[in-house]
Formats: sequence, C-alpha cells, structure tokens
Amino acid sequence: MNPSFTITKRKSHLFAITSVCVLVIISGCNSQKKTANSTVTTEPVAAPPSSTPTAQDQTANLPAAEPAIPLENILDAALNGDVETIQSALDSNFDVNSTNEQKRSAVMLAAFNGHTDIVKLLVRNGASPNLRDSSGRTALMFASTGANPDTVEFLIVSGAELNAVDSSEGFTALMFAAAEGQTEVVRTLLKYKADASLRDADGELALGFARKNGHAETAKLLTEQQSP
Repeated sequence: MNPSFTITKRKSHLFAITSVCVLVIISGCNSQKKTANSTVTTEPVAAPPSSTPTAQDQTANLPAAEPAIPLENILDAALNGDVETIQSALDSNFDVNSTNEQKRSAVMLAAFNGHTDIVKLLVRNGASPNLRDSSGRTALMFASTGANPDTVEFLIVSGAELNAVDSSEGFTALMFAAAEGQTEVVRTLLKYKADASLRDADGELALGFARKNGHAETAKLLTEQQSP
C-alpha cells in the first residue's frame, strides 16, 4: 500500500471521530439549556463514516504496473548484442519496428555490428528488414559496412531489398561494402545478384569506391563481375 495514502486515510478518520465528539458535546449542552427552559430536544448525531474500502480505494492500493523498457535501452541492446534485453522487450510486447529520432530501428543497429542472432530474433518476431532511416538507409546497408556476410545473407533471404538506394547519396549496399573493402560481403551480395552497374548521385560505381579506397581484392572481385 502506498504510505502517503495510508497517512491520508488515518488523518481523515481522526477528523471524523473528533467531529463526532464535538457534535455530542454540543448536543449535550443544547439539551441541558433546553431542559432548563422546560423544552427537551434530541439532536441526531452523525454516524462515523464506513471503514469499508471503496472500489476506488482498492484500485489505489493495487501495485503499479511495471514500466516498459525504454526504446533507447532496447536500441542500445541491439547495437551492443544484448540478447537478454531484446528478449525481455519482446516478452513485453515491444513494437519491433519502433524507431528513434533518426528513424533507426533495432534491427538496423543490430545489423550494423553484425549481431546476426539479434537480427534473426527481431525479424522472426516481425521486424521489417526494409525500414529506412532518415537518410533512406536500410538494415542491409548498415550490415554491408562491416565484416558481416552472415547478417547480410540472412537479411537478403528474409526479403531485404538487394538494390535499394539511399536518399542521401544514392548509395547501394554493394557500394557501402566496396567502399569499406568488405570483400566477403561484396561476394555475398553478388551471389544474390546485386547490381554492380548502378551508379550513385555522382555517377560512381561500387568498383570506383573500392579502387579509390585502395581495396585491391574487392576491386578485383568487382572487375571479374563486370567481365563478359
């Protein structure tokens, strides 16, 4: 029971009892005065309030509901690979497609660090692999920036848009992987027919990103892809 509620109830009851005593004393005085004047009058005394708790009282005494896990904590858990917190959030009916101010979801942040187990858990509980953040980037693009071929493959087979283009620079997942020299990710994307002929807003190919950043092995793989 809430302590402040208990104190309030006790004060109210004491006030009621005191009021009754005052009424009784006043009533007695009135009776004596009126008896002296040969007039007898009996004043009714108010009954003390019932101590039976009302439905409102009973509701007030119920324990407060446990607060939901804050979205910020869930997103941090996804980014850091904290499976336990993610599972607790799912058990609490967390909306798996909730996003922060940058419109980033838990599956995006888990994908960014290659936490495939969390990505699988979220997607299998309804998380969309095709949500876009404020720059138009998807979980597949996030995953493609790192050494995360398993995460990339899972997202693709789960329906991620392979050749989606962001709204900021016109980048694809393949371009992100090429720019970072993630050869195994590039290999995985090409395996599922990522389009290496797409160009960004400046007319650059994924191959150009690999070459500019000195990723010779990645550039070689992309060159072989373009050969007849």
